[in-house]
Amino acid sequence: MSKQKTISTEAQLRQAAKEALEADALLRWRWKAFELKRERGADALLELNVDGRRLVFEVEFKLTPSAREVERLAERGGTRPGLLIAPSLSEVLVQHCRERGLSCVDLNGRQWIRAEGVLVDRKPSDERRYRPSLLPPDVFQPKSSRLVRALLSQPDRTWSQGELGERTGLSPGLVSRLVRHLVNEGFVAQDNRALRVSRTDALLDAWAERDDWAKRTTVRQYSLLESDVETVARKLVKVFPAGETLVFTQWFAANLRHPYTIPPLVSAYVARFPAEQIERELRARQVSDGGTLWLVAPKDDGVFRETQRVGDFTLACDAQIYLDLLHAGLRGPEQAKALREWKGFGRVKA
Repeated sequence: MSKQKTISTEAQLRQAAKEALEADALLRWRWKAFELKRERGADALLELNVDGRRLVFEVEFKLTPSAREVERLAERGGTRPGLLIAPSLSEVLVQHCRERGLSCVDLNGRQWIRAEGVLVDRKPSDERRYRPSLLPPDVFQPKSSRLVRALLSQPDRTWSQGELGERTGLSPGLVSRLVRHLVNEGFVAQDNRALRVSRTDALLDAWAERDDWAKRTTVRQYSLLESDVETVARKLVKVFPAGETLVFTQWFAANLRHPYTIPPLVSAYVARFPAEQIERELRARQVSDGGTLWLVAPKDDGVFRETQRVGDFTLACDAQIYLDLLHAGLRGPEQAKALREWKGFGRVKA
């Protein structure tokens, strides 16, 4: 059973913040005005004492803060610095605050304070004790990540929610929730009904941090007599049954997009593993490790929805190739870095 406490109202947030900050063993906080009338332009006044220096912040309580609200608070004028207090803050929103000079704290111990020569940067406790009443959707969960993949496959494109639904096969309700969260986090900009990625690198970094190759794939490795990777790939395309999905990724795909080093092996996504007849035609033998052909069955079919063609080969999108290389070993991270730094990264080949 979860020990997390749900914060559903501003009153609960105020009380929990009061108790948490008064119990802070490292910093000395004091509420100068715990409740202010709305016309004062702030929810409360809070004093921080650091080495004899006293700083007074204008506090804004937010149950579910968004990037847009961070920008509004940062731009608000006043003689005192602003301080955002929320039940829980994502690192993405903390980075927004940092970039805009807005101090912020949450109930789980995350603190970023920057004002008048004072800098505090404290990570949250390992055990997250508080959460908002409405948890945001996990946009990087295998099925939900279809939407992120679509956005990153064409980062300069403007989308509607309907187009994203058609592209990803996700329900309108799920698309709406995912889009709302991405907008709140500042990854996506929304102008009326038009949607566009506003922080491409940050979105890809966030996805990479959450991605788990081992959990989202099942891999079969094969040993082959043939050692030339392009010959192996062409043979695989030739013998694979018509209509079966075959999408190349990792080293072979990255090298076709942006040559960096000789690929150590061929890897490709498949909807299902091949029958023994295909293995015989390939002269392939299953091995537990050290194979030069990897066939990868994904937990979700989203990898097949965003592809590109290079010559005779269908490849995963650049963002997917990048993710697949990051923890692959065999100089995979180096090739991932080279691919991402290439000026053609993310410019899809139809």
